[in-house]
Amino acid sequence: MRSRIKYAATVAGVTAAVCGASFCLTGCTFLNRFKPQTFTMRELSDMFAVSMIGNDVFAWNVFSLTPEESFGYERYGTPSWYSYSETTQKDMDDAEELLSLYRRELDKFDLSDLDKADADTYRAMDYVLDTYETRFGSRYAVDFSLMSASYISSEGGYVADFASSVENFEFRSKQDVQDLLDITLSTKDAFGTYLDYAQAREDAGYPLYDVTITAMQDYLNSVYEQGDGYYLYSVIDSKLDKAEFLSESDKASYKADFADAVTDRFMSGVRDLSVGLDEYKGNVETTQKSYLASYGSAGKAYYKWLFQDRTGMVISDFKTVYNDMVDAFTEYLDGLVALEGEIEALKDSDPATYAKVQEFLNGDRLLLGLGDPADMIEYLKTAAVKIVPELKSTPEIDFKYMDDTVAQISNTSAYYLKSPIDQENAPEHITINGYIAETNPYELLPTIAHEGYPGHLYAYVYAKENGMSLLASSMGCLAFSEGWSKYVEWALMDVISSETDDEATKLYCEYYQYDSVVNYISMALYDMQVNYFGYTVQDYVDMGESEEFGRMLVETFMEIPAVYIPYGYGYYYMLDLHDRAKEALYENYDEVEFNGKLLSEGFGPTLERASKITDEYIKENW
Repeated sequence: MRSRIKYAATVAGVTAAVCGASFCLTGCTFLNRFKPQTFTMRELSDMFAVSMIGNDVFAWNVFSLTPEESFGYERYGTPSWYSYSETTQKDMDDAEELLSLYRRELDKFDLSDLDKADADTYRAMDYVLDTYETRFGSRYAVDFSLMSASYISSEGGYVADFASSVENFEFRSKQDVQDLLDITLSTKDAFGTYLDYAQAREDAGYPLYDVTITAMQDYLNSVYEQGDGYYLYSVIDSKLDKAEFLSESDKASYKADFADAVTDRFMSGVRDLSVGLDEYKGNVETTQKSYLASYGSAGKAYYKWLFQDRTGMVISDFKTVYNDMVDAFTEYLDGLVALEGEIEALKDSDPATYAKVQEFLNGDRLLLGLGDPADMIEYLKTAAVKIVPELKSTPEIDFKYMDDTVAQISNTSAYYLKSPIDQENAPEHITINGYIAETNPYELLPTIAHEGYPGHLYAYVYAKENGMSLLASSMGCLAFSEGWSKYVEWALMDVISSETDDEATKLYCEYYQYDSVVNYISMALYDMQVNYFGYTVQDYVDMGESEEFGRMLVETFMEIPAVYIPYGYGYYYMLDLHDRAKEALYENYDEVEFNGKLLSEGFGPTLERASKITDEYIKENW
């Protein structure tokens, strides 16, 4: 698999702490005021979602225009950036008790008596409850809170998340402006607690490796060295300039306050954290195996939980899952190799077609000649009618670009930011990495399909039109949503191929399909090797790889355990569902109808549920 490894794009998130750091504190708060009563299904799920999201102002800013009115959210305290604090067994017990209260309330409903919208909400809540009952009920629950790399990582951890969160924070009222100012002022103290996290890991026997600390420091230093040229200053100023509800004097005052906050608090916190991390070097100087692999049974338990969280599936036999994926990888790789041979044969038999295929592969020729994202979306809206049902609405789609500095260090090609669940006909936003778009222009069309039509954006709007709940919109199954959007790329290539007589275009579309699935399945396999099966650098050397390659694999995947599972495993699973339906129904299979069925239960049902939906569709159309 060595020649196939790439840094595949991951979708940026602004709600990293929604179901993590925020939940224990929120759990204790809700535990004291939870009063059993008669709830409707939607009321219960909204209450549960509120308790999960807690007082995360950034999350609420994304999910809802009016969270107090729409979902009963109650603000408390002054908002601040994510801080590390010690998690105790009492915290875990309180969280588990709160979950059990919600479980008892959910169990009062009979799924068979619910209408479709409530049944979808029931399943979404059942999935989230199952996931977090497993986490907080684990004998390693306290350890799990130390194993995450959210605070300190080679990609900048929560420090890097701060800048991207500010970019996506909407100023809709003066309260929003004050909230962001308060959060910015809190960053120095928040970043300081990350040293407590480093110490807590060390004390618990989970020390950070030098490679992680050094990369984190490199990121922090690169930010600090930019001084007042750091892009966050201009991002905030631009947001204030567009805030029509502020007077000119208010704008000027806030600009000064934010400039001081970024300089005196954010930048100061960045510098102090970088310097303070020096103290935690020397525990593990040379990486041989991943963090989770070094934690033994606790690490395996955490990986199992991550897999369940991403897919909704509880796996007892990972070897079988791994072997099934290896079989799929081998099948697709064989197809890719055969196709490469077919293309190579054209060098003599049809040199003109061969040359055009090479132009596609080198990025010198673009599919359909499309290079502008706005033009791509217009084409994709027409192509999508062969893949998915038409939307009732026509959403306005806005494109923006990452800051150049961020774009060059990010492996994210683009990301879609959900519109508020309680806003009808909301404008939708896709952020593009201009650096990747420029250096790899051939990736942009399938990326816009993945993020936009008929991928994430389409699926989310379709679910909103069908009455999706807050819970399902904020905590859907990642392996379904990412698997769906990877499948969309595959389906798009089928559409393009069917609409052209150009042999080079057809060959490139087929090549893209095979290359894409081989790449993503390989990433998921590497992830399982490094983080669950515990492959070491020496293991890869023994397999014939270079030490440099083995170390790159371990150091790449050890900080992002199970991140590629939604992409690789989800892609493989979604293709398998479609193959199953097509093989069972033959001429009775309808691509649009089947995909409408898959997407009919919200933004992300579990993979297990998707399999049952497939079985139901086959039975209905047999």
